[in-house]
Amino acid sequence: MAGMINWFQIGAMAAATPFVFLWVFLYVKYQGKFDAVTVSLSAREYRMLELYFIGLGFMDLVHFNLHTRRGRARIKEISEIKGKKYAEYYYYIICGATFTYIFTFVPLAFLLGALSDEPMILIMCLAVSLLLIRYLEKDINDKLQERREELLLDLPQVLSKMALLINSGMVMREAWVKTSAAGDRALYEEMRTTASEMANGTSDLEAFRNFADRCSVKQIRKVTSTLIQNMQKGNQELAYFLEEMSEEMWEEKKNLVRQKGETAGTKLLIPIGMIFVGILIMIIAPVFTNGF
Repeated sequence: MAGMINWFQIGAMAAATPFVFLWVFLYVKYQGKFDAVTVSLSAREYRMLELYFIGLGFMDLVHFNLHTRRGRARIKEISEIKGKKYAEYYYYIICGATFTYIFTFVPLAFLLGALSDEPMILIMCLAVSLLLIRYLEKDINDKLQERREELLLDLPQVLSKMALLINSGMVMREAWVKTSAAGDRALYEEMRTTASEMANGTSDLEAFRNFADRCSVKQIRKVTSTLIQNMQKGNQELAYFLEEMSEEMWEEKKNLVRQKGETAGTKLLIPIGMIFVGILIMIIAPVFTNGF
């Protein structure tokens, strides 16, 4: 048994050594060099922000490529939340954070595991590293999902209002501008951006395509595509199309709200189950303690 424990300690120290040397090298070489890059970030949102120069330094050292196939896809997703202008910056920060967690917690896990002679300590520290990395991904995914759901929830009302305005005699662009001023949520903000693009000389076709790209929701792409096709057919055709799409989107909204309700109910089962088990223990424990 002693021999096995010694091999575990030797193996853990051997695994930790190159990571420790790399971490120290990155710390000495890059300390303070990325302060201007991270100064605007929130320490509450980005854990261990003061050490991000470790990961960012490693990326600089190896000339890390942000524009791989996965990288481009991730940047596109982040652009929906942070805007196209800053999407690459935030992806760069997330990659730096990921490398920071790896190069900090992996050697720490092996060192603590070796010093304590406990494989469980090693596993727990590696799990913390994995959770931090997963937190970054989950945070972006949750915000993305929340935004897309918000867009879908507002879409039926927007289509209804536009159909009403066009039926009253407004042209498409005027109806779009007036509808965009009716709210402050994400969909209305994107509509105002599109209206601003058209006012500054961008063609309607290009402005609507940009709108669909920024929203990146299948239903909105469908609406925008059909909208472009029907713009040449006059107000009557356009109003009919908007009314039809509005009815369809109302049905989708009902389904989305129903699904969210079912998901919330499922999530509640876990704490309810834990409370139920706790009550059972409180009832049964005295019975066994005092005897039958």
